[in-house]
Amino acid sequence: MLPLAACAALSACGGGGGGVNGTPPPPTPTPTPLPTNTTLTDLKASQNFSNDASSNTLTFDLTTQTSITGKHTPATLTIGYNVGNNSYTVATSGRSQTFSPSDVVTSAAGEVRYQKTDGTTRDLLTLVKTPYTGTSATQYVGLGYWQRNVVSGSRQDSEFSTFTYGLDTPAAAVPRTGTAAFKIDVFGLASTPGFEPRQFQGSGVFSADFAAGVFSAYSDHTETGLVTGNGVTGGGIGLTSAGHLSSSGSFSGNMLYGGTNGSVAGSLAGRFYGPAGQELGASFAGSNASGASVSGGFTGARDSNAQVANLTLTNLTSSQLFYVPFALLTKRIIDGHAGFRTSTYSTIGQLNRQNGETFTYGPGISNLPGGQFTVNDKVTGIDPNFIAYRKTFNGQDVALELYKPGSANTELALTYASLGRWSHSSKNGVVTEANQVYLAYGLETPARLLSAKTGTAQYNGVAYGAGANPLTAATYDVKGTSRFNVDFSNQSYSGALALAGTGTNGTPSLDFGSYDFAGSLASYAAATTVALARLGANVGDMTTRFYGPDGEEIAGTFTLFAPAGSPGAGTTITGATVAKRQ
Repeated sequence: MLPLAACAALSACGGGGGGVNGTPPPPTPTPTPLPTNTTLTDLKASQNFSNDASSNTLTFDLTTQTSITGKHTPATLTIGYNVGNNSYTVATSGRSQTFSPSDVVTSAAGEVRYQKTDGTTRDLLTLVKTPYTGTSATQYVGLGYWQRNVVSGSRQDSEFSTFTYGLDTPAAAVPRTGTAAFKIDVFGLASTPGFEPRQFQGSGVFSADFAAGVFSAYSDHTETGLVTGNGVTGGGIGLTSAGHLSSSGSFSGNMLYGGTNGSVAGSLAGRFYGPAGQELGASFAGSNASGASVSGGFTGARDSNAQVANLTLTNLTSSQLFYVPFALLTKRIIDGHAGFRTSTYSTIGQLNRQNGETFTYGPGISNLPGGQFTVNDKVTGIDPNFIAYRKTFNGQDVALELYKPGSANTELALTYASLGRWSHSSKNGVVTEANQVYLAYGLETPARLLSAKTGTAQYNGVAYGAGANPLTAATYDVKGTSRFNVDFSNQSYSGALALAGTGTNGTPSLDFGSYDFAGSLASYAAATTVALARLGANVGDMTTRFYGPDGEEIAGTFTLFAPAGSPGAGTTITGATVAKRQ
């Protein structure tokens, strides 16, 4: 059904000699240096290769030509080359096979395919020399896929392993600073019960920030049915992955494959190849409760023409458009304190960072002013953990404060997420209207990328907001803490906001207490919305997102109403919170 490749390691050894009694031994000759492999395109010595592999077990109905089930089966793979007979040997989880030149069924400049058959068992191996979406062979890394099929009646059981292998980068030569983009070539197999299995391939970009130790990758694919040969492209068919780089030159993270028959989440592992990290390779795999599975790999080479994606707020290397969720609190005062009214609203605005000192911000509501801010609009703020701006748009004064990212923030050093606050007031006749917006933004974790992640984590953070009570005409600046207890295995979280208010119009300060929440993480969208509870009643809601390659941070906005029997009963509070994994 699908060709694959595998190899195993062999070695060679030599002997020595002696002299003759009574005769001085001849000078020891300088040994001839043993050949070593410096590139995969010209192998000169036997070698076990560094590799990363993933495996799936699959079952197919040969009558209906559809998949029955599939499951990711983590396993270690070995691949080696024997220069004496030009053979490759691969082995993993109780199976192994050696492929020799006599087993080659097709050979071209771009790939070599092997096949070995033993009764009802057939092994298929493919070694990819030139990326399917490229024209030049990689020098230090290769892609292989190995499939073992066992047929019994109308049932075929297959073990499918994908691997990348080669001459990995020495730890001391792994880049430690700067950023880089790699053009990647992806190949894999997707299986969904009730549908024909489909191979996929495509290209994309792998972005690395070596100083921060993080990466992200995205590729678009074409899927092809292995039975019908029908091809499908577009419509979200692609691979998304993100994670962390290690100091030794390896990397790992989460992956999400979106295919014709749905999505599958899983894990990814890879490493850099070449004397200075010029190339890379990785494998990935995943399966879900419905029996769908995916397995594949990609190789890549540095590409100076590719755009490196922004990976941290502390090192934005290019312009970035942020879609910014916000919560708005509007206070309308008629003739002083008479007719005090409040209202709330939540939607999405935009913050478009053009360079390090220039950006545009608009709350997303037509009657609220916004526009471009530059370094000339900076002012000295009250809170040193915020960068403060003041500007007038069409005669309307606007104040904007953005929470500082990184170590410059002495309260909470964030890398991927942040919050901000925007305010504006106007007077029309006897009505004074004050608008306060609290927003959250950053480099979001792609939706569903963490859906296969397991374990638990605790996030601690801060909350900022504004409060107003139309019954007492009290207004507050609100500040507090947030706590999130995340159970990735069950895809749920719980926690609390602890809030306190400082009166802004002569009102005494007030501790509003704790507002609890619990709920399931969003199964499809990036945003999770949960109810906020106080004294056994739901009194508001909060919408949050994960930020960072592995969901290292959480940020979002909230709106709540202090219920009867609680401090500040009748107060409406809107705000934003951001938290960091401990």
